[in-house]
Amino acid sequence: MSEVLVLYGSSRASSNTELLTKKAIAGVNVKEVYLREFTIKPIVDGRHTEHGFDDVDDDYNTIIKQVEQSDIILFSTPIYWYSMSGLMKNFVDRWSQTLRDPKFPDFKEKMSRKKSLCARDWRRPTSYQRFSPD
Repeated sequence: MSEVLVLYGSSRASSNTELLTKKAIAGVNVKEVYLREFTIKPIVDGRHTEHGFDDVDDDYNTIIKQVEQSDIILFSTPIYWYSMSGLMKNFVDRWSQTLRDPKFPDFKEKMSRKKSLCARDWRRPTSYQRFSPD
């Protein structure tokens, strides 16, 4: 059976997007991560510097390890100004750092094998399609 990870990007508990996602995953065994419950500092871009990225003291590595262990990632985010939430964007931006982090040597290759989906909502949820990991 596939390991499914749901990443919730809303800053509000019981948000419309969260309720919509919960309906869609009903009956599916998933691991849920609420980004609002973690401290994830913004990326300081070190791609073009001699020393690269500095280590960051926050919760990001805890979450990215769970991402690595999953087969399917469901990004659940409200839409703010035509884009994902700031919490979700901040998390995804840090992937640039992980691509160059020696603690995650095969990150790009591992991520290329994963399935990903996005649950998003910009209005009150009225319809959904049930998710199936198969």
